[in-house]
Amino acid sequence: MNSNKSRGSSVERYIVSRLRDKGFAVIRAPASGSKRKDHVPDIIALKSGVIILIEVKSRKNGQKIYIEKEQAEGIREFAKKSGGELFLGVKLPKMLRFIKFDMLRQTEGGNYAIDLETVEKGMELEDLVRYVESKISRTLDSFL
Repeated sequence: MNSNKSRGSSVERYIVSRLRDKGFAVIRAPASGSKRKDHVPDIIALKSGVIILIEVKSRKNGQKIYIEKEQAEGIREFAKKSGGELFLGVKLPKMLRFIKFDMLRQTEGGNYAIDLETVEKGMELEDLVRYVESKISRTLDSFL
């Protein structure tokens, strides 16, 4: 296992455990990425009927982050079928941000890219949790 893979996996495990602590039902997709024919986001998290899907990318430095066209389209299709909202989770040194997948721009080659400025404007984990909780529909009896 190369260091990129293991670094990515530890970031995924960290996100999964933090979301679980915040009351989410969470699973990490086994062998997401290249080994599968069907593309699945790295993390699927559910809370009170709200579904978020997270594709995780980890970088040691602040270069642009690219996602290959085939993978991006596959996970977008998965999001559409599941009704979940797709996010890119980006781990940089001293920073973890979540960006709505729609914020990525498509390159001329059809791949998807995001620059550091956009990543820095992304949500922190706490913001993501609040974002999801704001979407949970509250019925009257939940206040009683």
